[in-house]
Amino acid sequence: MATTIGKLAARQVDSLPEGFHSDGGNLYLRVKGGSRAWVYRFKDKGRVRELGLGSVTVRTLKAARELAAEMRSAYADGRDPAELLRDDAKPLGMTFKQCAEALIEAKRPGWRNAKHAQQWANTLRDYAYPSLGDKAPSEVSLADVK
Repeated sequence: MATTIGKLAARQVDSLPEGFHSDGGNLYLRVKGGSRAWVYRFKDKGRVRELGLGSVTVRTLKAARELAAEMRSAYADGRDPAELLRDDAKPLGMTFKQCAEALIEAKRPGWRNAKHAQQWANTLRDYAYPSLGDKAPSEVSLADVK
């Protein structure tokens, strides 16, 4: 029997309760505490393996599905799907501003209207970007946001 892929809708991603939610095709959304992360789960030589694909704030549902499809293909070809993550793990070198803009774009499908995204963008532009915009996220300290 064929596996149904695409069970989750983008709007659901931000509202699902705690648990392990299947999108089909070995892709799952793990909701635990305040975090939501994509997981690729598969059986390899009789044991279950789980590979983290990243947070929903970093990887959209569409991007997670595409990566899961690549991983299924790699596994079918006899390759380890984890190799795709190692290739993808190059440093991004993103600034706080770039990360914030990526977050807004990732969350946009779940928001009810464009005004919400614009409010986020305006608030960050007016209050955060002047002092934090050019810093690497890892360099932002508690003192920077007080």
